[in-house]
Amino acid sequence: MKFLFSLILVSFCSLHFFAQTSEESSIAFIKKLERQQFDSCYAMFDTSMANKFSADMLQQMWGSIPRYIGEYKSYSTVTTEKKDSLEYVYVRCEFEKTKMDLQLVYNSPPQKIIGMFFTQPKSKTAYLTPEYAEQSKYYETKIAVKTGTMSLPGALCVPNNIKNPPIVILLAGSGPNDKDETIGPNKALKDLAVGLASNGIATYRYDKRTLVYGKDMKDVDINAEVIEDAISAVVTIKKNPDFKDSKVFIVGHSLGAMCAPLIASKCKTVNGIVLLAGNARPLEDVVLEQYNYIFGLDSLDASEKKEILDYTDKMKTVKNPNALKTAKKEDLPLNLESKYWQSLVNYNQVQVAKKIKQPILVLQGERDYQVTMTDFNLWKQNLSDKPKNQFISYPTLNHLFAKGEGKATPAEYEKQGNVDKQIIIDIANWVKSK
Repeated sequence: MKFLFSLILVSFCSLHFFAQTSEESSIAFIKKLERQQFDSCYAMFDTSMANKFSADMLQQMWGSIPRYIGEYKSYSTVTTEKKDSLEYVYVRCEFEKTKMDLQLVYNSPPQKIIGMFFTQPKSKTAYLTPEYAEQSKYYETKIAVKTGTMSLPGALCVPNNIKNPPIVILLAGSGPNDKDETIGPNKALKDLAVGLASNGIATYRYDKRTLVYGKDMKDVDINAEVIEDAISAVVTIKKNPDFKDSKVFIVGHSLGAMCAPLIASKCKTVNGIVLLAGNARPLEDVVLEQYNYIFGLDSLDASEKKEILDYTDKMKTVKNPNALKTAKKEDLPLNLESKYWQSLVNYNQVQVAKKIKQPILVLQGERDYQVTMTDFNLWKQNLSDKPKNQFISYPTLNHLFAKGEGKATPAEYEKQGNVDKQIIIDIANWVKSK
């Protein structure tokens, strides 16, 4: 899982403004939000999307955001970029505890907003290729993952001059992640990809379906978000003549790690799985722990206490099967649909992991506050009866498996870092031993 707030993603659409640029429309929109003119904001939504939302839902969204990052203060810079036929406008919003970008996405004329997201500001710090990436030892090529009619852009890193090398399929954490799992200036999956390829292990990574098709997706569950495309990736690799006799491994991070046992159970051609910061406990319990940790970094105020109580009530709904079936997403944690939570409730990752025949390697950063040593110890308690399973924790590493000191905070993800070299070495050694 990413920083808690990045799980809270909203997408909306909007209205045409005559004789206004997209930047001017965006400024008008944020000013309406400031004045809490939610009906006027709602009038700006594109018809196809407006049918799915209401002014009350927008009001609830806007009202809940400051509980995570403090009260809204003002907006400052407005920037625009064009991608294909779309315009992306970023309105920098300052909150009491941090800054966020209100991202408004416009289609071609008549310029209607087709998306609205709160995102972490783009980092001014550039990604740095890790020192352990020896680019002369591998090459990278584009290869898409195809599930039905959907196609997800992917990248295959192949070590030079090695026939049928073992290959690792990399799975990102929660949210609409790209193939590199970009968080600020950090790209954990890219680090793993080039690091392992430098050590004679091919890697395959791809953009998540929720990134490529997010605004068109309905009734999302973990199968649609993770499982189906991961299985398609395995099939794609096994059909590739360069990997006909290669062993295939799943290396999942966070939510990807949580889902890895289920993928292995459904796909017998997988030869082993690696869990990087995978939660062994139910997701709703882990998120509550994140709330308490982040809010507890300083003294809890009244709004934060109320937010924890509100989340706790929603968590109780998840744990009540009858209530969960009919619950609306606004009454559930993280504003996720009932179908999504049902898919999580019906999946016990530890029990599935205990039943699979493939070996498991569990890796955990001891400074990780999102998935903690509690989860690591649960994996160890339940899976250590099989000698083929291994467990390693790292005292100085955080959720992204980058080094740090002291108590981990969300701000740490805004600093440039790379997956620690020891992670590359340990995964490479384990894969080669299988």
